Amino acid sequence: MRGRPVEMLLPAGFVWAVGACVVASLAFSEATARVIVMAVAVGVFGVWVRSYFAALATGAMSWCFATGFLAHSEGQLAFGSADLLRLASFTAVALVGCGWGYVRVARRRHRLMRADSRRAPVILGRLHGRPGELPHEAQ
Repeated sequence: MRGRPVEMLLPAGFVWAVGACVVASLAFSEATARVIVMAVAVGVFGVWVRSYFAALATGAMSWCFATGFLAHSEGQLAFGSADLLRLASFTAVALVGCGWGYVRVARRRHRLMRADSRRAPVILGRLHGRPGELPHEAQ
């Protein structure tokens, strides 16, 4: 499997969501600003991991923390219209962040391929011939 394994990304997403919740609760007193900080954290995590499953799981965990601890008191989860709007926004931010991560990688690969096409083609491992294979060393 290429890339980062999902088994490591899910705990990392949980830690990321808890850290974002702590930072949001310490930095802001208004619920809307706290939710925005959490949404930005979910987007940044999605850009970093480039795994839709891990980004969506982190978005769901962040929604639980934002709804339970930042919007409501004492860890109460609710499913009112504002809570479902928060869930939809965390889901959308996770998907957009993950998509942006893929776009960044594709642009970087495209730039590298363009830069490589300007160089002289070299067969891997054959930059210099082995002794005895060069025409001036033939016996």
